[in-house]
Amino acid sequence: MPGVNGHVALVTGGSRGIGRGISLRLARGGAKIAVNYYQNENAAQETLDQIRSFRGEGITIRADVSKKDEVKMMFEYIQEKIGHVDILVNNAGEGQLRSQLTTTIDEEMWDRLYQVNMKGVFLCCAHALPMMVKKQWGRIINISSTAAITGGSSGSHYAATKGAIIPFSKSLAREYAPHGITVNVVAPGKIETDLFHATITPENIPQLVKRIPVGRLGRPEDVAESVFFFASEEAGFVTGQVMVVAGGYA
Repeated sequence: MPGVNGHVALVTGGSRGIGRGISLRLARGGAKIAVNYYQNENAAQETLDQIRSFRGEGITIRADVSKKDEVKMMFEYIQEKIGHVDILVNNAGEGQLRSQLTTTIDEEMWDRLYQVNMKGVFLCCAHALPMMVKKQWGRIINISSTAAITGGSSGSHYAATKGAIIPFSKSLAREYAPHGITVNVVAPGKIETDLFHATITPENIPQLVKRIPVGRLGRPEDVAESVFFFASEEAGFVTGQVMVVAGGYA
C-alpha cells in the first residue's frame, strides 16, 4: 500500500507526547519527517534519533508557529533540506495547566492560547497550501480536542481555540478539494502524555478512567494511527471530517 511512503511531512509540536507518536508513525510509513519544536530541543533530537533508529529520514526545526516570519523560515528550511511539505500535521498547541473559570482568565492567557492553537494552524496552512496546489496533492491534519466538542469545564479559552479549528478545517476542505488536497481533524480525548500528568493528580486518574467506556487512557499511538489514515494516499476521498479518538468519552 502506498500510504505515506516518499512524502514529506511536517509535524508541528512533534518533539514529544502526541506529536512524537505522530512523527514516529509517519516515519515508519516511509515519510520524511520535519520535527518542529519551540523550546525543547533535546526532546526533538530524541524523536529524530528514534526515527533514525529504524532508518527513517528527518530533520528538526525550531519555530514558534504563532510568528509569521518564523513559520516562513521553517518552510523554507524544510524545502531546502528534505523537499516540499505535502503532509502537514498541525499538532503544536498551548495547553491548559489548571482549571480556570471564565471570569478568572486574563487577556494575556486568552491571546496566547489563540495565537498558538488557532493562528498557528492558519499560518502553517497558508504556507503549505501553495506548494500543495502546485503539486495537486496534499494532506492537512489539524489536531483539535474533545473539549472542542463537549466544551471544557473551567477551560472555555482552551475549548474555544481548539473548537475554532473545526470550522476552519471544514472550510479549507471545501476550498481545496478540487486541487487534490484533503483537510481533516483529529480530536483526541484523555491521552497519557507528560502534559496530561501535569494537569491531573495521580489519585484522580482511576476515577477519570471509569468515565472512559473502553476502560483506559489513550496513548499517543492511538492518535497517530488516525492521523496516518488521513495522511495516506488511500484517504483521498475523505475530507472535512472530524475523527474523535477518545475511547467513547465524547
